[in-house]
Amino acid sequence: MKGAIAMLFLHTSDWHAGRTTYNEPRMPDLVDAMSEIIEIAKQRRPDGILHSGDLIDHSRVSHNDIERVVGWLAELAAIAPTIVVAGNHDNVALHRYLDKLGRLHQLHFVSHPLGANGDYLIVPGRDGTRARVGVLPFIYPQRLTTIPDAQPWSSTYREQLADLQARIAAGLADRLDPRSEVTLFTAHMHVTGAGLAGSERARHTTDEFAVDPDAIPAVDYAAFGHIHQPQQLPGRVVGRYAGSPIPLDFGEAGQRKSVTLVTVEPGKAAVCEEVPLRGGRELIKFDGTWDELQQQAGAIGDALCLVTVHTPAYEPALAQRVHTLLAKARVLDVQQRVDGAQPRNDVVEPGQTQVQRSLLESFEQYVNEHGAGTAPIGTVTAMMAEFLAAEQDERDPYFPAEEQLRVPAGGVA
Repeated sequence: MKGAIAMLFLHTSDWHAGRTTYNEPRMPDLVDAMSEIIEIAKQRRPDGILHSGDLIDHSRVSHNDIERVVGWLAELAAIAPTIVVAGNHDNVALHRYLDKLGRLHQLHFVSHPLGANGDYLIVPGRDGTRARVGVLPFIYPQRLTTIPDAQPWSSTYREQLADLQARIAAGLADRLDPRSEVTLFTAHMHVTGAGLAGSERARHTTDEFAVDPDAIPAVDYAAFGHIHQPQQLPGRVVGRYAGSPIPLDFGEAGQRKSVTLVTVEPGKAAVCEEVPLRGGRELIKFDGTWDELQQQAGAIGDALCLVTVHTPAYEPALAQRVHTLLAKARVLDVQQRVDGAQPRNDVVEPGQTQVQRSLLESFEQYVNEHGAGTAPIGTVTAMMAEFLAAEQDERDPYFPAEEQLRVPAGGVA
């Protein structure tokens, strides 16, 4: 229970609306989880709600799925001011459009850093208390050059984000009243030392995108998204990855999903409460004999299942038998392993075939051999690299030179 001047926040993240698992739409599971989250918010009546990124799973999410997401956010915002951070899966343009409407209903969509220049968000509490909230959405390395006072392009991504977090921390602490104000920081980032669930976008959880836990601002609570396994943040700051509300892939089978309720009070350490969620249908991977599957069938229920059955001889009708036995479940794949049969050898021995080059490597060789007209070869290959990276990340390509074209002569926009 929060005290007279304490503030309560609900922290959720990584809904990934539009997600499919083995071609199975996960919206029914997310609907179940969201009904739980909204009910928790109604019962506990937080002062603020933080969503730390990845509302949607990809850029081609249907209008129906987006409508559901906006409906859930509207329900939460009717309970308390709600702040939504743009994640690496989110559409930044969509965030900007929604923010123009959302602010009329205490719903804030944040797609650029807040706090470095005193532009943090304020969530009012009771008896004159209030929370300062700094925000750092997911930022592609190519976009860091557009942030005012950013470090030089020669700095590493890790160094640039550390500098930006330090500036946000300074902004939050500037003329802070420790008797009536608390500070929060919400971000969508991969922190070194966090335990990966395995369902995150692999490109954005490499060392290249990892940030230093010691760079996290020393706030009362840090609400992070991007990693799907709920957990405490690495480092010294009190904070959590809220995690996804449903298991997004079979690497998360059996993982406990939750939302976080955090009580913050001026001058006191924050208190975190992990509230468990059902997380929709269970994900089950079975690997055993037919007899063992029969023994477990009654307990499987309406789960999503991957089934591997070991048999003494090949059984052509095995898949149909599995679907009949697990009639209540959604069987996504059936594999048969015949005793004594040699698995296919897909390993290519050295010297058997040439290593296939990437598209970018082939393009670079082409322009080096044929030239690039009047443009420098390095510029042309860099543009191609950005096009390919944007396609992989499901975003629009970004070219810094475009920013210069938008500024009239004299430098006045």
